[in-house]
Amino acid sequence: MEKFRQLLLEVWREACRHTKIQESAGCIAPILRQRFPLALLLLRRFDRSERCLATVATALDDRRAGALTSRTPCDLEDLERLLRWANAGTPLAGEAAALRAEMPGLLPPELEGETIVGPLLDDQQPVGVLVLLAAPDQHFHADHIEMMQALLEPFAAAVANDRQLRQLHTLREALEADKRSLLSRLGRQDISDSVVGDETGLRTVMQRLSLVAPADAPVLILGETGSGKEVVARALHQRSARATGPFLRVNCGAIPSELIDSELFGHERGSFTGAVATRQGWFERADGGTLLLDEVAELQPAAQVRLLRVLQDGTFERVGGERPLHVNVRVVAATNRDLKQMVSDGSFREDLWYRLAVFPIHIPPPCASGPPTSRSLRLTSPCGRRSAWACRRTSPRKRTVSCSCATPGRATCASWRR
Repeated sequence: MEKFRQLLLEVWREACRHTKIQESAGCIAPILRQRFPLALLLLRRFDRSERCLATVATALDDRRAGALTSRTPCDLEDLERLLRWANAGTPLAGEAAALRAEMPGLLPPELEGETIVGPLLDDQQPVGVLVLLAAPDQHFHADHIEMMQALLEPFAAAVANDRQLRQLHTLREALEADKRSLLSRLGRQDISDSVVGDETGLRTVMQRLSLVAPADAPVLILGETGSGKEVVARALHQRSARATGPFLRVNCGAIPSELIDSELFGHERGSFTGAVATRQGWFERADGGTLLLDEVAELQPAAQVRLLRVLQDGTFERVGGERPLHVNVRVVAATNRDLKQMVSDGSFREDLWYRLAVFPIHIPPPCASGPPTSRSLRLTSPCGRRSAWACRRTSPRKRTVSCSCATPGRATCASWRR
């Protein structure tokens, strides 16, 4: 292997630089042509479900490669013979016709000429074959076969990566199909939440939200319990430049005071009893996105100090860590308490208040937003279907009665339908 070291370095570099196997083969083939009398390079993978070998990449002679059959079927016995040969790891050399007779299904039926074929193994499992075709009136020698043996590992890695990318693509298509099916069942066009009341009682809130969404400034959402603070925070995230990043919500009031640092900032392995592994905190997991600190008024004074530092420069340290970490997170805080009064009472830090209240958004109480709209009433139909209620057409009289009723909270988003 040492005498092929430079060749292997060049081949490995090209195999790892590209995500598409066709690009890798196209860049590697000219390198091999300097050492081999090469006319055509083929990469083929085993497809056990279809019982065939499929060509996944070609290089050097596109016209000849285009005339070749891309998939060569095998019966079960021939496929098992090919897999046994591949597990042995020994390249085959000879005329293409002779190799086809010895190993049916190994090569496309149109391929003619002197050929070397090497098996590609990933984690000791056959994934494909590398086929090198000699130029007319030229021949492969023993050194070429030895060189071919050395090249099998980087090509196997390229074929294995291509197989994983194909599997990911298939999974993505399946998930997209599932999403479309679920949206159809829920009667929705997309998965984003739509705020009910954005054109009536919450119009001012939505106008302020649209104003601050493009910026990265911290936002403080104030409102009663049930007024829809989390829904407004999600709408803010979806309208911002961070919409493709994560949106995470942490309830500060539900975290024990002794665990607040570990939950928000993470911890290193062995930093305390029970810390058996390094753990990322909420800020690290929300990097590149938005973090909603719900019930922020419940934070203990010590945690308020550490939160202030993150808001100032975006840096923090994990519990038990010595290396400062930097995150790019937009912080949205929410509470149903009067933070100004808490600052006056000394139970909430004034400097943290100024950092959080850069752009406050007040959500009016339910009674100030007017009666339920016809849109909110329409939501009761899918909600009833999900809950197995009998949903009937609402009469005008019943609708008038419903609109006159006071509601203790406001279901403000189309997530009713989830």
